[in-house]
Amino acid sequence: MIHLIKGILMIGMAWMLTGCKPETPVASFDGARAFAETEALVQFSPRDAGTGNGRRAAVHLKTRLEALGIKTVIDTFTEETPAGKMVFNNVLGRLPGKTNRLIILASHFDTKAGICPDFQGANDSGSSTGVLLELARVLSERAPFETEFMLALFDGEECRSEYSPQDGLHGSRRLARQIVEGGGAGLVEAVILLDMVGDKNLNITVPRNSSQTLVKELFSAAQEVGARPAFSLGRGAILDDHVPFLLAGMPAVDVIDFEYGSVPGLNDYWHTRKDTLDKLSVESMQTVGDVVLRMVENLQ
Repeated sequence: MIHLIKGILMIGMAWMLTGCKPETPVASFDGARAFAETEALVQFSPRDAGTGNGRRAAVHLKTRLEALGIKTVIDTFTEETPAGKMVFNNVLGRLPGKTNRLIILASHFDTKAGICPDFQGANDSGSSTGVLLELARVLSERAPFETEFMLALFDGEECRSEYSPQDGLHGSRRLARQIVEGGGAGLVEAVILLDMVGDKNLNITVPRNSSQTLVKELFSAAQEVGARPAFSLGRGAILDDHVPFLLAGMPAVDVIDFEYGSVPGLNDYWHTRKDTLDKLSVESMQTVGDVVLRMVENLQ
């Protein structure tokens, strides 16, 4: 007890001498937390758009963001699909900034329909959603920033048969249209999309249909945190949730590892029953989280 009292007095004396309180540690990204968030989401499997599990996953994500003190809504909407009219649920959280500039951090959370009854979609779309939730925690603890943040969790990224204006990218097309119609497209500094980022053999290959400026910012951030070898420019374009924002004139980048398979260069786990949690790693999520966090810090 005497030692405890002395310790308290010494801290108090140091505060009086320096004129300030002891510094609070700055929140940092935790890959283990991101993995745990992914595990929790995978409990809702499969979570195809328009299903009960898809809706339950959306409610779960809203609850997780609200637990961080982030004001969150579920934007429920109906669109035509090859299977008829379907209901989709975007989950949107916002962290106010000191200005009206906006950075959107995004992931989809739905799974591809028709794979198997117990399809996990652990990497596609679990890993990116887990990383996004952990980024949300860190940003909420560090807030406020100069820039406002939107945490966008999209429903309906997966197509039913073949990508078209009525099939796939439903959630991202919806949000991009809402921003344009609300007159906010010019305020968007960056749309940073995460997709398939948990593979143990991490190899982020940024598609060429990403904003050049944001690709440079991403690679610079990777260099700063010592993760540059895991990030490269892909050989071609990819149709993903960043595309509706690009088409609407907003800068967007797709952070994706599209080599998810049994050997390097293959993608034979993608959209198969093999897309399970055991293929993911805390280290990969840590790497992506650290790089994206540094990127948004640099964009302030």
